[in-house]
Amino acid sequence: MTLFADATLSSDRTSGSLVRAMASQYLGTEERYAVFPFYLCLDVSQSMAGKPIEEVNAELPQLRATVGQDPAVAEVIRFGIVTFSDVARTVLGLADLALVESMPKVEVEGRTSYAAAFEHLRRLIEADYHAGRAAGERWYRPAVLFVSDGRPTDPEESWLEAHRKLVDPTWRRHPNILAFGFGEAVPEILATVAENKPNRAYVAAQGAAPSAVVPELMAGLVQSIVSSSASAYTAAPQLVPPQLPNMQAIPVDELE
Repeated sequence: MTLFADATLSSDRTSGSLVRAMASQYLGTEERYAVFPFYLCLDVSQSMAGKPIEEVNAELPQLRATVGQDPAVAEVIRFGIVTFSDVARTVLGLADLALVESMPKVEVEGRTSYAAAFEHLRRLIEADYHAGRAAGERWYRPAVLFVSDGRPTDPEESWLEAHRKLVDPTWRRHPNILAFGFGEAVPEILATVAENKPNRAYVAAQGAAPSAVVPELMAGLVQSIVSSSASAYTAAPQLVPPQLPNMQAIPVDELE
């Protein structure tokens, strides 16, 4: 393994998706499965130009197909994409991928502001949670899949403070974070992003080509989402990391 030492209804799936959505209107909040939100937080700085960003764009449709076309997975998984460079953007709002016709194409932008990413995620998760609750959803603790190929270009104190607010345990919606790096990513920094918790940060093997790493990483993220969705139907829901060495499942709690 080389890894790591405006969304619209799809015409071919509309009928089944609408039936499921209409049926859910008649279920009380406690009768529905809690949803498991996943946020892919993706570095799109200049260093991702070329093969890395091309591979990401090639893999995103497969992720949508795998998650969105399996009713058991789509029932509980909500997926969104945040990109970051000098600024952070929501390029795919949190969605049931069964209702997403196509994935956005992500583009390379500027530098690598971790602070922008963490600040944006904090605001986005809070807004998405309240929107979900207003729609009758129950939530498991969200997961952030953080992917970067380099070190932050903003001042250390800036991104550390933004990160502290994102993972603050007194904020009830604080997410679990899995951090993945390749290229010029710094292991110690990724470990900090993952709160220095065991088995939550992973860096590509030295010398591994990003063009080879990215497809394998994306496939691993799909596997993580699918496996996590299966656990949501049990009494012990978990955030299941990709099947990479030294990574272990993380129990998740339902938010109040």
